[in-house]
Amino acid sequence: MRLWLAIKAFFKAFKEPEKALLFIEEPVGKNEKSDPSHLRLLSILQQSGRMIDFLKEDISSYSDAQVGAAVRKIHLDCGKSLEEFVAIRPIMDEAEGSIITISSGYNPSEMKIVGKVNDTFPLKGHIIHRGWKACKRSLPKKSGEQAGELLSPAEIEVR
Repeated sequence: MRLWLAIKAFFKAFKEPEKALLFIEEPVGKNEKSDPSHLRLLSILQQSGRMIDFLKEDISSYSDAQVGAAVRKIHLDCGKSLEEFVAIRPIMDEAEGSIITISSGYNPSEMKIVGKVNDTFPLKGHIIHRGWKACKRSLPKKSGEQAGELLSPAEIEVR
């Protein structure tokens, strides 16, 4: 589909150069089969620990102690939900700061090598960050007629 759009854009730009900078978008609704699991995860983190509320809140007027007290509960509740639905484990077993040897057959999607890198393997380096990978993904399926982009409904108290 994108190749076809690129071809159309090329010929449109060739015929009408003054309109060449216009952005051509894919029609809405064509790709509705995409998996909105990232939005379901945000919704779960909002329901369990009010994560979005916290991230969208302007916390500049609060003291460090007030922010710390709020973060402790969010950290606990969201951590439990995350572990329940997406078990996240470190890629590297060794501790950060450890020195490891990297062979030529390493997986570049799992390791980002930085610093004075050369082509001579094996390389020796310090682990700066152990990395993360999802070991279990068991998000609940979308239920009901809820819109795909809806993360959390507004709450209204009637008095």
